[in-house]
Amino acid sequence: MELLVVIAIIALLASLTLMGFRHAQTTAMRNRTTAFHRSIMSGLENYHSEFGEYPKPKKAAQTAVFTGKTYNVGGSLMLYQAMSGDGDTEIDVAAGTLGASTGGLTSTEAALSHVMYKEMPKELVRRDPVGYLLVDGFGHPFQYAVPNPTTKAHYGANTTVANTDTVNSTYDLWSYGDDDTNTNQTSLDARKSDIISAKWIKNW
Repeated sequence: MELLVVIAIIALLASLTLMGFRHAQTTAMRNRTTAFHRSIMSGLENYHSEFGEYPKPKKAAQTAVFTGKTYNVGGSLMLYQAMSGDGDTEIDVAAGTLGASTGGLTSTEAALSHVMYKEMPKELVRRDPVGYLLVDGFGHPFQYAVPNPTTKAHYGANTTVANTDTVNSTYDLWSYGDDDTNTNQTSLDARKSDIISAKWIKNW
């Protein structure tokens, strides 16, 4: 009987230790994600100052599977190139000059002038079969969206306006954090939902 009590106590202590470890691990990954998130936002402001606009993904709807879950990766592929200067094939630009990503910067003046996030941490970048991406502290691709400019007739004149497909008028940048349920939720309604996006790390 006493042996069973001892075994039960040991099992309880092991369970509590494991729970504490998982909580600490999740907290560390969220903190890392928050730091990455802020740095990317700073890099996006640098990009805006340099080019007069926020970068746009060329393949915004592209998806890939990470740890058994489907994620949108078009924004993450674009973010890597826009922040690192390593290529521009994923950025919706009028005329690309840098080509595809190679995993490292060349010493050309053109490439160096496109670096918006200096001293990028290695753990922020992931090489995947779809390309190079910026990933959060959980190893999942960052999500990114910009307003979709369209031309609409307004009082008899063509006026370029932005569709209401982002929360912010500039761009939406987010990580799903430790949410492993809503990883394919990219709609504006989902982003605005405090219930769906409760665990996300976001700029709104």
